[in-house]
Amino acid sequence: MNGFKEKWPYLAAVLVVILVVGYVFKTANITPVTVGMAAPDFTLSTVDGRSVHLSNLRGKVVMLNFWATWCKPCRQEMPSMEEMYHGFRNVSGDRFALIAVNENNIFYQGKIKPFLHKFGIDFPVPVDPMGKLDHLYKITGVPETFVIDQNGVVAEHVIGPRDWRMKASLITVHSLLDHGPKSPSAYLSTQKSSDSGY
Repeated sequence: MNGFKEKWPYLAAVLVVILVVGYVFKTANITPVTVGMAAPDFTLSTVDGRSVHLSNLRGKVVMLNFWATWCKPCRQEMPSMEEMYHGFRNVSGDRFALIAVNENNIFYQGKIKPFLHKFGIDFPVPVDPMGKLDHLYKITGVPETFVIDQNGVVAEHVIGPRDWRMKASLITVHSLLDHGPKSPSAYLSTQKSSDSGY
């Protein structure tokens, strides 16, 4: 019995190390969602209680945005997203969908509705207070946006804010609406050429 009393701190330390290493390996195997990959499916509830299921939007061009009320670039980006949303809804009807997932943690949930009211935002805003999608998509921060084609494949990945009223910010969305989806390899080629500056 004395031997166990002397060794239990070491055994506890080994158990903690095993748990930490197991967690690291489990989460390290999840690769970030990138251009050309199928967008992982999810179901979340919006601030007004409606359910949003990504796979139900198959056949549409979907802009999936991650944001938070405490994020200054997000606050700057939101009014342009609202204008862009209404512009596309007027021109393309239900062929376009915008989902702006709020990543406020549980302590900031009460700030979402006042924010939306203040800025006149009326597109769907699902809430993710536990960060499920943050981990599923492996986002690097907020704002971050994925443009998903009609087949559920990520066509463009934008890190950071954009002025969504500018035509240059919407090239991929326009192309998908006008010409339909491309192959995943075509999206990768487009991404590489835009990353290199050509």
